[in-house]
Amino acid sequence: MRLTLVADQRALARSRSLERLHATLLARASAESVTAADPFPAEGRVELMQRTLAADRARTDGLVHSIRGLELALQPPPPPVGFASGSSATVGAYAVSIAERYLGVRYLWGGSNPSDGFDCSGFVMYVYAQLGVQLPHYAASQYATTTHVDPSQLEPGDLVFFEPRADGPGHVGMYVGNGVFIEAPHTGDVVKFSELSTEAQLMGFVGASRPAAPPA
Repeated sequence: MRLTLVADQRALARSRSLERLHATLLARASAESVTAADPFPAEGRVELMQRTLAADRARTDGLVHSIRGLELALQPPPPPVGFASGSSATVGAYAVSIAERYLGVRYLWGGSNPSDGFDCSGFVMYVYAQLGVQLPHYAASQYATTTHVDPSQLEPGDLVFFEPRADGPGHVGMYVGNGVFIEAPHTGDVVKFSELSTEAQLMGFVGASRPAAPPA
């Protein structure tokens, strides 16, 4: 859905550019028809440009309508029953439901929003910020400032950390369940699901943590 929105936004920009061009050409053709020695060919050009411009406007209107619908669909879902209680399980499940809405968003080093792109820590930071949970924009800092949990006790919404370094883990994702997590992996890739065991073997597993639930 996110990829469709981006494609529609680009198409809308092109459509509006064509609309402006054709409006200029219509104005020019209309002016020429007034002074032309033989008005009939000029009037034909005006009529053609009017039809072209009308088609441009219809296409633009359709894209605007589509984009509004996609933007509405991509908004976070209503909080589930019990969210106000602030239980970690409820908050974690809701975090996953938000994170999944950004599947397909491109990776961008330092990115922290879906319009530009995400890096790994910017992705989980952005998702949890929508729940009132503030996380730093750095995987090692997220690991250091959240409550560590035993990997055997993972719940949806928990953060999973990889790539051990001297100052802490270099990569983070969000656990979804059934051995799967969602991540913004690296340059040239997009937000996607990955297998926990596979990534742990490739990068080295550091540990897991659970962001604090927001105040009730």
